[in-house]
Parts: sequence; C-alpha cells; structure tokens
Amino acid sequence: GAGTTYDVDQAVRFAAGLANDSGTVPSRRASVINLSLGGAPFSQSSQNLYQQVRDAGVTIVASAGNEASSRPSYPAAYDGVISVAAVDAQRRRASYSNTGGTIDIAAPGGNNGVDLNGDGYPDGVLSTDGITAGDFGYTFLNGTSMAAPHVSGVIALMKSVNPDLSPQDIDALLIQGSITDDLGIPGRDDTFGHGLINAQRAVFAALQAGGN
Repeated sequence: GAGTTYDVDQAVRFAAGLANDSGTVPSRRASVINLSLGGAPFSQSSQNLYQQVRDAGVTIVASAGNEASSRPSYPAAYDGVISVAAVDAQRRRASYSNTGGTIDIAAPGGNNGVDLNGDGYPDGVLSTDGITAGDFGYTFLNGTSMAAPHVSGVIALMKSVNPDLSPQDIDALLIQGSITDDLGIPGRDDTFGHGLINAQRAVFAALQAGGN
C-alpha cells in the first residue's frame, strides 16, 4: 500500500522489542517476523536493522517477489533474512516466483489460474483478506506473500518445541537440508533454495537439536 521502508523498519523494530518511534515495545517480542512485502531498493540502514534484529534472536522471513526475475528483491535479499520462493500444488516453481542467488527456501504459493484438483476452486492459498474496507473474510490468493507465512509458521512450530533455537541454528538446519524436501537439482539451487519446507521434518529437527 502507501507504506514506506521507514514505516516497515519501525514496525520491525517494534515487533523485535527494539526502540522505535512509538516509544513502546510489546510485552513479549516476536520470535519470528514475517514480511510478505517487497519492492523497495537496497537500504544500508535497513540491512543494519535486520542484523540487529537477528542478533536479538529474532528470525526474519520475507517473500522473494512475484516478478519472475532473478534480480534481488528487498527485504528478502538482505543478509540474515530468509528469502522464500513459491511453488504450485505440483511442487513446481510458480510461474511468478522470483529466482536467483538470494533464494533460501520454497513454500506453497498457489496458482489461481488453474483448478487441477477439480474441486471448483482456484489452486491458490486460502487466506484471510480485506475484501472491502472494514470487511474481512477468506479468499484464494497466490504469490510469494502466501509462501513466506508457511515458512514463518513452521519456524514458529520449531520454536514452540525448542525455544532456544537461534536464527543461526535455524540457518544451519536449513543449510543441512534438515527442514526441507530437496527439489530441482540436488542441493541448493536458485529456484527452490535449499528445498521445499517440510513441517514434520522441521519439528523433528528442532526436537533433535535439544527441544521438548
């Protein structure tokens, strides 16, 4: 919408329990911050902020972008941010999903242009949405903005069984392939990153790392 990078940075600061323009912080800071947004250019001040948030123990996840481009998209392309590409219901790259060297992981993003399972609904991701001003409901959406929350939600599940997991721990499990199913060429690639998020494997990995 009409928000600015500065607005986003202030919201991130608030969610992470850092000093911000509101003069307040939440009673409990976020463990995971999802950013289903993008399009702004690189900002060194934003990069510094995301590093500060990460150092505070907060994991940041962002949508890789929907331009079918290999150019870096921010905030997903910032160092320390988990960049999420999108796949369709057949575990193929969604046609709109960005690619490139900054992609870390893939998750369901949907495709509203088809109904391959024949259920009478588009193969998007059923999502809450502001259908009209002040009126919210469910609708089918598609995009990397739908994919990123899948990853954020799975990381929240990991943290629920192992609250001591740091952003660095989660990165290590991701790189090891412990929380994903490999797609595309073996190992990391520029389309799916380290693979498709797998909630069961991720929770098991968090437990094996010392959780309860």
